[in-house]
Amino acid sequence: MSSQESAQLVLSRLVILGIEHVVLCPGSRSAPLAYGLAELERAGAITLHVETDERVAAFVALGIGRASGIPAPVVTTSGSAVANLHPAAVEAYHSGVPFIALTADRPEWMRGSGANQTTNQVGILGPNVVGQADLTAEQIIADPEEIDRLVGLSWNGPVHINVSFENPLNPEGAVFDAIPTRGSFNGDVRALRARASNRTSESGQGIEPEQLDDRPTVIVAGPGTPYAEILGRAGGGTVPIIAEPACDERNLAETVPAGRILADVFANDIERVIVVGHPTLSRPVTQLISRSDIEVITVANDPVPTDPGRVGRVVEVMPEIAPQPRWLARWQRAGEAAWKVGRDLLGNDLDALGAAAVIADAPGQWFLGASNVIRDVDLLAGHPDAVFHANRGLAGIDGTMSTTRGMAKILGPMKVAVGDLTFIHDLGGLVLTRGQDEPAADIVVIDDSGGGIFATLEHGQERYADTFERVFRTAKSLDIPGAARAFGWEAVEVTDRQHLSELLALPPAGRVIRVACERPVTEVRAKRTELARAMAFEAAKAAGGPESVQTP
Repeated sequence: MSSQESAQLVLSRLVILGIEHVVLCPGSRSAPLAYGLAELERAGAITLHVETDERVAAFVALGIGRASGIPAPVVTTSGSAVANLHPAAVEAYHSGVPFIALTADRPEWMRGSGANQTTNQVGILGPNVVGQADLTAEQIIADPEEIDRLVGLSWNGPVHINVSFENPLNPEGAVFDAIPTRGSFNGDVRALRARASNRTSESGQGIEPEQLDDRPTVIVAGPGTPYAEILGRAGGGTVPIIAEPACDERNLAETVPAGRILADVFANDIERVIVVGHPTLSRPVTQLISRSDIEVITVANDPVPTDPGRVGRVVEVMPEIAPQPRWLARWQRAGEAAWKVGRDLLGNDLDALGAAAVIADAPGQWFLGASNVIRDVDLLAGHPDAVFHANRGLAGIDGTMSTTRGMAKILGPMKVAVGDLTFIHDLGGLVLTRGQDEPAADIVVIDDSGGGIFATLEHGQERYADTFERVFRTAKSLDIPGAARAFGWEAVEVTDRQHLSELLALPPAGRVIRVACERPVTEVRAKRTELARAMAFEAAKAAGGPESVQTP
């Protein structure tokens, strides 16, 4: 069987199984797939996205899968191209995002020969896949359902399909005798939510939720939660929720602002924590869900339940919790008080905190980079009008803008907020393919001259000052507006909060908005310490009365 016939079989199965989007990187060994994809695009059977940088392409595919619930196979040639998929694959694995790596390979007999662009690609993505197969043309003919099996697994995380192609790699005529008809993807986001909402036992019967009493309980929610309909079991909406920005529950009425502050304020009163999704954003919340002196219940979540302290009791479905309206009311008073004083203390300064406050108030679809920006939005957002997204599986800074571009292909125009190092880390994501449809995006770069998050950690202490600038902050010499213009984006510099607010009220239009906010490390630490202390003081006062707190 020719390589082209092999590619036709693979691509036909993908279309029949309901794949809508494919991300392709150019290459010679993957040419049989490229010719087939071009035909499918011309016939309207798929939407094809062509990228040059495989790491960018993988994160674009990740964004499409995250937004749609349907994997967008990322197609690469052989060799180091495949290794560049690894950062997106591990993020997909730990956040349970549908993802397919479809990689072209040299014939098996060439492995270990030293031939150009030949390495052992089998298992190159390591343990961070939910399924993988190394296929020849003969194997695809003998068992075409192997592709079906792998695609079926992909809605639960990444799969790797490695296909060997022999020469010749270019077709003599049309790839497809007849264009396949696209089916309906069975593992779409609705099925994913239904599965999370109503897990079944081995006998196929629905698992009855556990009935819990009214001991003071708090729900900690992260991305990938069992969704808001499950949280309806939480006392009819009378149990407080600490929710990270990038999860559906952030805008529920029972979600409290400044959750990480309240985790400490209520530490002595909490008797039970229920963990849903993958919350990893803040140390105080991680410490809360790691406590061994209270009951910790973690709701099963793929690929693994979130239990960083190894203290949780894992349950298959969200329990039913007895109503706790008075307990919730205390949390809500405390959260509102903390949020208000935090906003009041910011003043009008356009530092990283001030920029995050403006972002928290700006409507629309947002993607938040890792490091300080998402933590600051988490601290300063009340009940925002925006919908926030983020890569929180491993919480890396890789591919942030590329993931946003992928999501925008499904959701429409988006905004993304990143630090300067996150921006630099994904500069390739700014390079757009000529003639390719690309939804508009605006990128806010909070430029604090390097790794500002380290200033807030122990590494930013004065005793490490000599080391900090060299190996933690690592400020870069990059003209951000100049780089943006070089890549074809409009560059805008803002110097005050009003200007930033006005820009973010506009529809996205391909802008890179630089917010210059470098501050001395000592100033950053002092302001954040003062802010946290004041918010905790006001929260404690609102929760229990002035007599329960001391002057900060």
